[in-house]
Amino acid sequence: MSAPRRPSSLPGVGTPDKVVPTAEVRVVVEDEWPALKQVRLAALQDTPEAYWASYDEVAAWPDERWRLWAASGAAVIAWVGDKPSGLAAGIIHDDEHHMISMWLAPDARGHGLAEALVHGVADWARRDGATVLTLWVVDGNESGRRLYERIGFEPTGDQQPFPEGDPRTESKMALRLT
Repeated sequence: MSAPRRPSSLPGVGTPDKVVPTAEVRVVVEDEWPALKQVRLAALQDTPEAYWASYDEVAAWPDERWRLWAASGAAVIAWVGDKPSGLAAGIIHDDEHHMISMWLAPDARGHGLAEALVHGVADWARRDGATVLTLWVVDGNESGRRLYERIGFEPTGDQQPFPEGDPRTESKMALRLT
């Protein structure tokens, strides 16, 4: 079952006490690679424990790597005003379309932007001919799990450990795109 689609531009999103004046979620294009770099590094600084890669490792990437990622059509940024404030991206790994790098800046949370980011990655996977989008969610990340379940992701039963002796595990979830 396909998840409901959300608009890509969300003016005045939020509750009356916490309104984002202008918010937009859109696919990154090649010349936006500096924004992609900025938001990815912000995610690694905000919640380094959520990712396998370190800030230092990713900060050392050459500009060409950022340009290629931006040109891939598989990265989606949430913009609050003119500030890149969230990111989700897709990769193809082991012949699977997979969502990675999901993050929203603390001041951009609670406005529906996370759902729009996930839908942006799902749209990328559909455009690429995928029938399923998968992701790994850290066990214990209940807010993330609830978000993904609300959108229609279901647990697959697969689990994997975090790298380098981290005691946490992740569980795989899948969303049918057809």
